[in-house]
Amino acid sequence: MNEREVAKDFSALWEEFFPMLSPTFIVAFNEAFVRPIFGHQGIVAPVRSLAPSHRPDVVAEFAFQFAEASYEADVPVRVLRGDDVLMRSTFALALERIRELRPDMGREETYLDQTEQDDGVRLASVYEEFLGLWPATETVIFSPAIPGNGVLGRCYADLTIGNTLYEVKTVNRRFQSRDLRQLLVYFALASMTGEKRWEYGGLFNPRMAAFCTFGIDWLVTRLSGGRPPKLVFPDFLQALSRDSVLDRHF
Repeated sequence: MNEREVAKDFSALWEEFFPMLSPTFIVAFNEAFVRPIFGHQGIVAPVRSLAPSHRPDVVAEFAFQFAEASYEADVPVRVLRGDDVLMRSTFALALERIRELRPDMGREETYLDQTEQDDGVRLASVYEEFLGLWPATETVIFSPAIPGNGVLGRCYADLTIGNTLYEVKTVNRRFQSRDLRQLLVYFALASMTGEKRWEYGGLFNPRMAAFCTFGIDWLVTRLSGGRPPKLVFPDFLQALSRDSVLDRHF
């Protein structure tokens, strides 16, 4: 079991511990919190695909890996785009990650043509603009590790900027309940270490060039109906272990 499965399933568990995470809340959340990225030349435009792709997850992972390579090398995306060696190594890392998540995909399904690779580079440019919103002194970590607990093993979130953890969703849609659910799983796991690693959470969509940021304490208290994280998270993880065992048994 992984955090994505928990976010997608276990509807009764989510309703028990976060009853206010309703469709009505998500509509209001998108309206109140989500905003565009103001880059160096104004509002960053959404990235429209130049051609349809049946491998959007591979394109998204390629963009993520390319953005990380650009940041770590401290070289602009547009410059790295001309480096054939880097393009090949980034693509290889993306494929490796995709095969971990989707072992059922054949090699031919994960191959990206030139248009899809260009699409990924354009998405990586949005990451670059997004990271540019913060001072250079802020610590940026791609794929931060989070210790496991109970039925959930060690997992990797998407992006840490300072004291904020962002979940990245490269999709042509607004943010949904399951996006917040995945973040809540990460926060619950992190809380069990006894260290307050993040004060804020957020969602970032490179495809739509949009993001949001919110206080973790506020979100959990609001969605749980008034209970703070220190009370909600231990009970949530314990109940998750219980329900997963029951599911396997029956």
